Amino acid sequence: MHLQLNPHSGEPIYRQIVEAIKFQIASGRLAEGEQLPSVRAMAGDLKINMRTVVKAYDELSHAGVVVLQHGKGAFVTAPQRGLTMGTRRREIVELAKRLLAEAASMGASSDEVVEIVRSVANNMEQGK
Repeated sequence: MHLQLNPHSGEPIYRQIVEAIKFQIASGRLAEGEQLPSVRAMAGDLKINMRTVVKAYDELSHAGVVVLQHGKGAFVTAPQRGLTMGTRRREIVELAKRLLAEAASMGASSDEVVEIVRSVANNMEQGK
């Protein structure tokens, strides 16, 4: 598994790992039941401390994105389907607010963000 991390982004490395894995799942690069690399392998590949990977995997587990099986590893779970439409919408609205706030702090307009989101969505649907 190849993850691109940016040590200069200001976002903690463990969060970058979490978001990169979530993106790979959403784009279909990681499927339900697929095993993530071991903590040791991921840390070695990324040249980071194993505790950073453990923290990322724990957060993914807490979010219901992966299931941790003691002695076996981390496995991708099925997408959350139990959310009501209202709950899902509220959570997406909060995500959108955070995205727009971050983009505004970089000087981006909401139109630019919408254009980029559409482009990323199209790429994800095409498996890129």
